Amino acid sequence: MTADNEAAAQVSKEPPECERAKDRRWLLSLIGLGILLLVCEIGIFEAHSHDHFYRILFWLLISGIPFLLAVWLVLRRGTFPGNTLWIIFIAAGLFRVFLLPLDPPRLSTDIYRYIWDGRVQGSGVSPYLFLPVDPRLAGLRDNAIYPHINRKEYAHTIYPPVAQMFFWAVTRVTQSVVGFKTIFIVIDLVTIGLIAATLRAVGQPAERVIVYAWHPLPIFEFSGSGHIDALMICFIAVALWARVRGKFGLVGFALAGATLVKLIPIVLLPAFYKRWDRKLPITFAATVVLCYLPYLLGAGARVLGFLPQYAQEEGLQNGARYYLLLLIDYILDWCGVVHEMPPAVFNGLALALLGAIAVWVVFRQAPLGKENDESKGQWIYSAFVLAFVFTVLLSSYYPWYYSWLAVFLCFVPNSAALALTLIVWPLYRSLAEQSGDDLFRFESRVFLPVLAVFLVSGIIRKLHPRISTNKI
Repeated sequence: MTADNEAAAQVSKEPPECERAKDRRWLLSLIGLGILLLVCEIGIFEAHSHDHFYRILFWLLISGIPFLLAVWLVLRRGTFPGNTLWIIFIAAGLFRVFLLPLDPPRLSTDIYRYIWDGRVQGSGVSPYLFLPVDPRLAGLRDNAIYPHINRKEYAHTIYPPVAQMFFWAVTRVTQSVVGFKTIFIVIDLVTIGLIAATLRAVGQPAERVIVYAWHPLPIFEFSGSGHIDALMICFIAVALWARVRGKFGLVGFALAGATLVKLIPIVLLPAFYKRWDRKLPITFAATVVLCYLPYLLGAGARVLGFLPQYAQEEGLQNGARYYLLLLIDYILDWCGVVHEMPPAVFNGLALALLGAIAVWVVFRQAPLGKENDESKGQWIYSAFVLAFVFTVLLSSYYPWYYSWLAVFLCFVPNSAALALTLIVWPLYRSLAEQSGDDLFRFESRVFLPVLAVFLVSGIIRKLHPRISTNKI
């Protein structure tokens, strides 16, 4: 080795003390950003306690800044100090526990329906049979839960059987808002552990779990408002963990469980399925049938609850829900075109798009038993594509509907999807001001920036293939 080479080697190889000092500074930076995120939560807590709606939204938006910086710190590293994962996990628990005392939840009352449904089942009555206002349920009413149930005058429960089983089980232990949210926090921490284990199994750093663990959206929606989506996402995390290990029977059970908490995860089936595998579809179908059976015997055809009416009320039939359809109509009107796109046409195109993606997802994977290193992780990307496209097409004005995207962002960092999950908070205004114009205006403040990020990142990838805009 020449003198120049020896000098270069000395420069490139830093002493262990310097490496340890750099690691300490990096960890202190991460902890500092976690403290800033906690400061934002203090702002949320204070605003929530005084019922200041716009201040809550302000702090929720601001909390995305330290979160993004923390994610950037993690994603740009390949190796981590040994205690990084513990710091991420402990901070995730603190963030959630800090919002636990928020009672009553200010931005959603769904948790009261959960408690009511569990209470009704505990009395031996199917929650699908009677409205909360029905005189036959008068003995179950109280001043803490019943007055806050939304749609109690005209809506039967909408939640599928696994959600109902969960409501029944939890109400055997507690019937308080804080008690329910405590269970959701425990479930969410289990989800974080499963995601970390799955990341490690697919060869990615487990520390990338920070994308979900510190994300303001699931933290607030599950610990602050107490949404059942936490259970749905936990089932999805189980399915991810099982799919990596080739346990297709468990995948089918977990996906069925997620679907029977909230119907949305059924769109993931093509991504988790592997051609010629029988265990997943058989287990999925058997789980659905067995879980529905006791409720079907008790309620008959009414087991669908409020679902058909919900589809009409939420604009899924007349197209009022879909932001892309409203945007197309707005553009057509601006161009002077008299006729709007019929909702049936939009629904048909959306279903065709999802169907095409589903076929692409199934056939891009190697058949059962023929998987190689190159195709090993393709299904996770496919699951992300299905989840992202479906979520954008649905364009719900309920912010918690976007929480599940944070799971896939741990594996597939994507600028547009991450932006969507961080700027959904203005949609809460559409719940307070629900005219058609208000909904379009507030949704535009969310989806137009996301569309801009998507287009810019695509252009950058095209012009500079070596730059990955999917890594923040």
